[in-house]
Amino acid sequence: GRSYCVRTQRMLNQCLESLVQKVQSGVVINFEKSGPDPAPIGEDGLVDSSRPINSFVSQPWHSCHKLIYVRPNPKTGVPVGHWPIPESFWPDQNSPTLPPRTAHPVVRFSCVDCEPMVIDKLPFDKYELEPSPLTQYILERKSPHTCWQVFVSSSGKYSELGHPFGYLKASTTLTCVNLFVMPYNYPVLLPLL
Repeated sequence: GRSYCVRTQRMLNQCLESLVQKVQSGVVINFEKSGPDPAPIGEDGLVDSSRPINSFVSQPWHSCHKLIYVRPNPKTGVPVGHWPIPESFWPDQNSPTLPPRTAHPVVRFSCVDCEPMVIDKLPFDKYELEPSPLTQYILERKSPHTCWQVFVSSSGKYSELGHPFGYLKASTTLTCVNLFVMPYNYPVLLPLL
């Protein structure tokens, strides 16, 4: 945090200008691990099976309440997104109201290494994650060519975890971690397209 002692109108203007520069536009998301921890990676970047996995000990990266940066379009100044983060319920036409939901979506991630998928002419949304224990952990694994799928619990009709709607992936330069948001159940949809 930071405090300002304002004594004049001019100081007030300077303080407001300083605060405006520090404000980041984005959306807060609760990231929570689902399933076992990933296999440890050794110094050579390969899976190190000699080190035990202890999925039962809670780590700081297992649950993070962090911002994803939503960058505005440089031409219009308005953020553009193609795909929503799924709701945590399956729509029911007979229900007169929508069920209550948390202000910040709970996005679960699976630590199973997957192939990142994109196809030409199908848009996707890419959001940079605010630095956190989760981003640090992913970057330390030095695996920019694999990703971890993300889910919203109860978003599918027949499954507790729902289907993946995107993935977390380290940037190629290993400087940040991005959340890619795709169409719901994209691993089935993309091969069909």
